[in-house]
This record gives sequence, C-alpha cells and structure tokens, in this order.
Amino acid sequence: MKLDLFSEPVKETVNKKRDVDAEDSTLKIIDATELAKTSYTEYSRYVAGGRSYPQVIDGAKSSYRRAIYGMYKGQGQKKMKVAELSAFALPYHPHPTSVSGVIIQLGEAGNKLKLMDTQGNWGDSSRGVEASADRYIEGRLSDLAQKLFCDSIEYAEMVPGEIDKPEPKALPAYIPLCFINGSSGIPSGLPTLNIPPIDILGMFDYYIDVLSHKDLNYVPKKVPLPNLEIDVLSKKEDWDTIIKIGKGSLKIAPRMEIDKNNVITITSLPETKGADHIRKIIEKEILLDKVDFRDESAKEVRYVIEKVPHKQVDMKELYNRLYTKLQSSVTYNMAFFDSEKIYVPCSFHKVVKENIKYLIATHTNRTTIQLDQNRLRLTVLEIIEDMKKKNNFKEIFQLDNEKAIDYICNSYKVDKDIASKVLQKPLSYLTKEHLKELEDLKDLISSLERDNSDMYEFLCTKYKALKKEVAKVVKDKFKPTVFVNN
Repeated sequence: MKLDLFSEPVKETVNKKRDVDAEDSTLKIIDATELAKTSYTEYSRYVAGGRSYPQVIDGAKSSYRRAIYGMYKGQGQKKMKVAELSAFALPYHPHPTSVSGVIIQLGEAGNKLKLMDTQGNWGDSSRGVEASADRYIEGRLSDLAQKLFCDSIEYAEMVPGEIDKPEPKALPAYIPLCFINGSSGIPSGLPTLNIPPIDILGMFDYYIDVLSHKDLNYVPKKVPLPNLEIDVLSKKEDWDTIIKIGKGSLKIAPRMEIDKNNVITITSLPETKGADHIRKIIEKEILLDKVDFRDESAKEVRYVIEKVPHKQVDMKELYNRLYTKLQSSVTYNMAFFDSEKIYVPCSFHKVVKENIKYLIATHTNRTTIQLDQNRLRLTVLEIIEDMKKKNNFKEIFQLDNEKAIDYICNSYKVDKDIASKVLQKPLSYLTKEHLKELEDLKDLISSLERDNSDMYEFLCTKYKALKKEVAKVVKDKFKPTVFVNN
C-alpha cells in the first residue's frame, strides 16, 4: 500500500517529534569554526603526546622508544644494515620511514653519548655531515645502551601499541633519553619543545642523591650542569631556574682565543651559528685579503683566522667583533607527556621522580616473579633431596602417576603442581648430587629478597656501577660548559 505522506497519522508523528526536539535542551547547533578548533586541539594533543613530546617516564619520543625496543628484541651480536635494523621497530611503529633516521641519530658521531656500535659513515650533525644511505651503513644497539635503557624490560608494564601489538609503556631507562643530546620539536597548536642536553655524569649524581635519601620528593641542592660544550654568559641561577621550572633562556657565546701572534681560533659555536656566519662578520677583511680564514674542523670544531703578512688589520678588534656577533640566546621549554596529561613546562625533578617510580615498579615486578620461580625450584629440589635421603624413589616409581603425586602432596604438604614437577625430573637428575645447586639457589633467593625489601638501595648500587661504566666512555670526550660570569 502506498503511504500518504500528508495523512493525519504522519502529521501527528512529525509534530510530536518537533515538540520533543524543542524540549531537548541537549541538542545544540555548533559553529563549524568552533568545532574545527576543538578537533584541531585534540589532534594536536594526540600528536604531541604520541610523537612530538617525549614520555615523562623515560624521556623518549615514541619513535625512539620503539626503535630501541625493536633492536633490543631483534638484533644479534653482529652489526646489521640500518635498513634491516629499522624493520625490528615496524611491528610497533606506524610510520616506517622515520625509523631508520631515528636509528642514525642514536649512532651519529655528534652525540654526547653514542648508543650504537657503528660501521661506515653515520654522519655528524654537529658539523653538518650527513650519513650515508641506510642500506650502506651497519650497526647494532650498543651493550651500554641496553644496560641504560633495556634492563629488565621484559618485566616493564606492557600496553597495546598503535598497531595493537603489546609494547612497553616506557623504557626502564636509568637516565631520560632526551637529556643526553637534547630534544626539540614544533607540535601543531602546542608550545615549542626545546630540551637542553644535560651533563650525563651530573645526572647520575643527581639520581644517586635522591635514591640515597630514599625519598622521591627530596630535591637535591646540586643540579647537573648543561652539556653545551660552550661558554654561557648567563648567571648560574638562570640555569637553575630552567632545571627547577622547565623553562627559561640562556645567553651563550663562542669558545675562542687569540694567541700572542694574534691568531684567532674558534673551537665551539652556538648551534645557530656556523662557518658562514664567521665569513659574513669578517667579509670585508676577507675580500680585501687582510685575513686568511680556514676551516680546520675534523672530529672537533676548529676555525682559524690569521692576519695576512704585510697587511694592516686590528686582530684584537676583529676578535671582539666576532665574540660579540657570534653570541646567541636560546630559550628552553621542557615539555613531556604521560597517559593522562601533557606537562608544559616540566621540571627536571618531575621527570626524575616519574622515572624512578617506573624503575621501582619494573624491578619490584622482576624480583617478585623471580622469587616465586626460584622458591618453587627450591621446594622441588628440597623434596628431591629428602626423598633421596629416605631412599623411597623406588617405592614411588612403582605407583601410577596419580598415586605418586598424591603421595608427594601428602608427605610434603605441597600442591599437585609442585608434586608433578618433582616427577617430571629424569632419573639421572633425581639421583645426582644437588648440594651446590641448593646452596646457589638459596643465595640467589636471599639476594632477590634483599633487593626487593629495599629497592632504593638496589637502584642506588646500580647507578653507582653504571656511572663508572659511562665515565669510561665520556671521560675527556667533551669540554665542560663554563659560566663565564660566575
């Protein structure tokens, strides 16, 4: 039957719906501009939390975390092509083209602490040297990097990743990754990220101080210095403010000298300055052939400006001009995220606190699981030793499996799981000597119980040992940052 759209029942239904819509105050007309603004902000937060800002627990952006975790799980002892290494992160990271670049950044020569064992030209961003293609250069996550970022990672909290594959919520990092070389980014619609590199050994001292006091709310008076390898014109108090609140500016200057022969040597520059800036400042003297400008940089920055013989030029004035014009001001904004919130700005201690909390949770989980496993092994071994003393193996082996399990359960007051584990052992194992194995097992359990009872002490000991290992790598590698006006 054909429906009459203008029939009375239909009109009545339409009118009732209009009345309901009029009474429903929850139905609102939303301005398209406002809707776009809200959606853009939500997307910006998603991008910042997932990619642009590092995680507050480990100081790593998602691409770095997945690259490190993927290599840790997949690599062997031999070096592999970067293109192959990047494949290990693909089950976790939805943007495969970015992974090889991240791995190269972890291993390039300009790092304060290289985290890759490398072979080939990995580049040096501090001198503008690009790496060779990822299919030509080889490497592997270094043993030190594995100790710093992957220790007991299998016991860390796992969460569903962006590709629905479980991955660590954060790396169980002993120092936040972003503070080793610094980190920057420009998230859409959110504050610009600029995290300074911090002295690595100074960070270890800070952690050890907090752990020694066994109080995560304790804030050490001595804070680690920046690792800028340059002279800082700002007061030390300006740096302390950046560490304390996560935001502030520093005025920095080139590291340079003029010798008795009036030869100017520049050994470090602010990141925003380079050889082109030097040439532009002394362009007139170069064009008039009054000075010779040479770039003698190899592994380290070294620019030399020397007076051409028989030409008139005031080298001290030139030195002062260069020193003034090569100065720079850098603004830092330390921003981080966790699963619930974005922290902008964020103090250094906030990151340390969240980092240690995660380490405590990870290692508590590890020691708890390992204690359960080893206590079970000990119980099984003690039953075997007692049965051997009583010489009743022959009697048990004459029983069927169910009766044998019941016999062990009743004799030793254990559950069927433990009893079955006793019977699973081969005869050769049951009859051999176990005294040394028992002694070692008891020592291991005592050690785990000790670690579990005082996780602060356990971690403090860990940090002291790691500091010695890191010191061998970074010792004499970098010149300390100097606050020249203090």
